[in-house]
Amino acid sequence: MLVNKKINPRPLSREETENRKKGIYDSFANYLVFCPECRTVSKTNMYLQSAETYLENLRRDGAACPGCGAKRWALGYPMGSKTGFVKEDGAK
Repeated sequence: MLVNKKINPRPLSREETENRKKGIYDSFANYLVFCPECRTVSKTNMYLQSAETYLENLRRDGAACPGCGAKRWALGYPMGSKTGFVKEDGAK
């Protein structure tokens, strides 16, 4: 598991989640998978289908977050982004 502590993640918004259920998503966006408890990012720069598969595997395997031990994982973007394309925290 790769962990990136330089990215501040956010979960998908309600609108983004509802759109995904309808099959609507940004095919050019980069998604990430993170722990919603401590915000540890497990993996970044994935197309949606790859991110969803990775998320399903973590949940199926009961994978614990290396940051806090929680077994909850979420799909999201870096904070302040709707596409996943942003600079890491602190970068201008």
